[in-house]
Amino acid sequence: MTNRDNTINPEKVLSQTLDELRITDNKIIQNTSSLVKNLQISNDDEFWINIMKAIVVICDENKYLFSKAELCDFLTIGARGLDNKKYETKVSSENQFMNKVVSDAIFSIYKDIMGNYDNVDNDLKYYYPKIILNVISIIRRGSDISGEKVNLYGLERYYLKNKHDAINKKLDISEPIVSVVQKADNAGEKKLSEVSSLQTLIPASVKENTLSKKDLVNSLSVITGRKKNELNELLTRIPEQDYKKITDLCINYSKLQKYSKLIGTEEFSGQIEKELGRKLNDRQLQHATISIRKVKTYVENVLEGKFVPHGSHGINHVKHNLEYGYQLMGLIEYRRRKYSH
Repeated sequence: MTNRDNTINPEKVLSQTLDELRITDNKIIQNTSSLVKNLQISNDDEFWINIMKAIVVICDENKYLFSKAELCDFLTIGARGLDNKKYETKVSSENQFMNKVVSDAIFSIYKDIMGNYDNVDNDLKYYYPKIILNVISIIRRGSDISGEKVNLYGLERYYLKNKHDAINKKLDISEPIVSVVQKADNAGEKKLSEVSSLQTLIPASVKENTLSKKDLVNSLSVITGRKKNELNELLTRIPEQDYKKITDLCINYSKLQKYSKLIGTEEFSGQIEKELGRKLNDRQLQHATISIRKVKTYVENVLEGKFVPHGSHGINHVKHNLEYGYQLMGLIEYRRRKYSH
């Protein structure tokens, strides 16, 4: 992935990568190719992360289970690229010792995969490529897929924590990888520094603020920790208006995660206002903070129909106030129109 120019074909790079991973499933090859064809090549690391991200997105959508060997290869190829120079990234420009830190962390992850992967259930195995993708992102740009900065010394600890969270169904990386990945075909229109932590690829199912039922259920499973068959059943019972609001939140869940991490810091209001393009007063910021902290409660209460309307206006004030916070942040659309049940 070095010394490239703008004549490089992303689909060809993807094809070489899938060959090295020995992934021969025709549907995965076709879908990943369609996903990356408009990728920009203005930055080595971002381009390469998006290639690896496309593979994770499509493999997840097709319930492709990585073998132990494929998973180790995915980590190796993701870290070093397609050439023979290991870790051809910002890491290599620092010093030999830092390269050793990365190599030692990767070796420890290899050992864990080789020793434990065969003994975990399939649900956890589906999470592994997402965890490895975050590790690759940290190696190549110093932050995971959601933009959280991680020191290279903490690489192995980060991996183990994410695996532990996945086992306990607390892992929150599935949505930003799978559900809010957008095509990076507009990278040339913005400065890379402004979008590097948010740059994503969008599955074909996510268009014009909609999600497929499958992607919506996947996201809700991450938010609530509930089983997918239960969520499918609950979604059939809620009004269309609430269905649309929950869909909006799932599409924007990566923003919710980011804002949640910034609560209590000076960056909180600045980040929201920067993305909105306008200022919020103290009261509005307080509304936003409360709504962010209660997103799991909001989603579960909507799904279970616990927000019972009351009063002369026929609304539930708790629900109304939480939705106001999401609307302030642009996370759900304000709709005056009444939707049928």
